[in-house]
Amino acid sequence: MKKILFLLLALLPFAAAAQPAQQQISEIAPHLATDRISLHYACTYTQDAPVKLSGTLLIQGECYRAVGNGMEIYCDGTTRWTVDPASKEVYIETAEGLAELLAYRDSLTELSLTEVRYLSWSDNLSAFRFDTAGLDGDWVVTDLR
Repeated sequence: MKKILFLLLALLPFAAAAQPAQQQISEIAPHLATDRISLHYACTYTQDAPVKLSGTLLIQGECYRAVGNGMEIYCDGTTRWTVDPASKEVYIETAEGLAELLAYRDSLTELSLTEVRYLSWSDNLSAFRFDTAGLDGDWVVTDLR
């Protein structure tokens, strides 16, 4: 499960991509340090058996939130919450921000980035954190920090 979770995030704007997406990545990259970026993604992860991924991504600095393929991943730059709502599981781990995702960039093909929006930078990072306090007893929370 952990591998699939990271795959969701591997499509960050500096992932290897086909030429049209590569142009988009070049346009997005300068905004990473100044804006909050929202986008829709689709790609194929090809390391083992091909897996098609799609969803939404919100990025600000070293923070990100990826939602897609039934999973949700939140990262405030230092902590990552991987949430599987269907299984009612949450994994909490130490994170390295966006850098941890680069390991998967060569395993992506057919990358498509759409509905790219540049939003105002915000000091409110609640969009990049997952609060486990409101979960009921059916949830399993595994803190690996």
